[in-house]
Amino acid sequence: MIYIFARRALSRSRFSPPMSVVKINPMRLPAKPWIEGFVLDYHTIHSTPTGDPYYRFDTKRTAMGELLFQLKYRYGGALVLNDIVDTVSDFVRRWHPAIECVATVPPSQNRKIQPASEISREVAARLGLRVCENVVVKVKPTPQMKNIDDWTERQAALAEAVQAGPETVGGRSVLLFDDLIESGATLRRTAEVLLKNGATSVYALVLTRTK
Repeated sequence: MIYIFARRALSRSRFSPPMSVVKINPMRLPAKPWIEGFVLDYHTIHSTPTGDPYYRFDTKRTAMGELLFQLKYRYGGALVLNDIVDTVSDFVRRWHPAIECVATVPPSQNRKIQPASEISREVAARLGLRVCENVVVKVKPTPQMKNIDDWTERQAALAEAVQAGPETVGGRSVLLFDDLIESGATLRRTAEVLLKNGATSVYALVLTRTK
């Protein structure tokens, strides 16, 4: 296991902002269809029913899970986004995959601001990489994958909904990013579309996963 501990550096240089890297517990993803992949941590540590209709669960999240929760559901803002981007950028520098651009898994829900896209843009800027947007898109809505028990039905639904977009990766090696996975089916389908439509290779990186 790799551990990256929280720290508040004074400054990397006279002009660099302080870094805030939270503790993570990276886990390897199965190697195919990407060359190599990681999820940085679980999303929750435990979630216990309380019996209170106004406060239904007592939930304790990992450090990264809490940051993501605050960003997606509590409008965490620039400070929360910065902590996530610092942690992801630090991990990618240590990992050092052979990548040329960053792409994002199509979102499962329509939001005015998509957290995964915001994170991937900031990470790409930090690492000096190109952002490959609209290379894979969701052409029709799907039910949540966790609600489709049959694996064949799940794959068929994703194959119909997740398609190549109007842009191209142009023969580049891609870092494919997502914020949260359960089975990883959508992540896998997106990687397959990228490889079929011009990517020379794909590496996968996810912030958190469900238990």
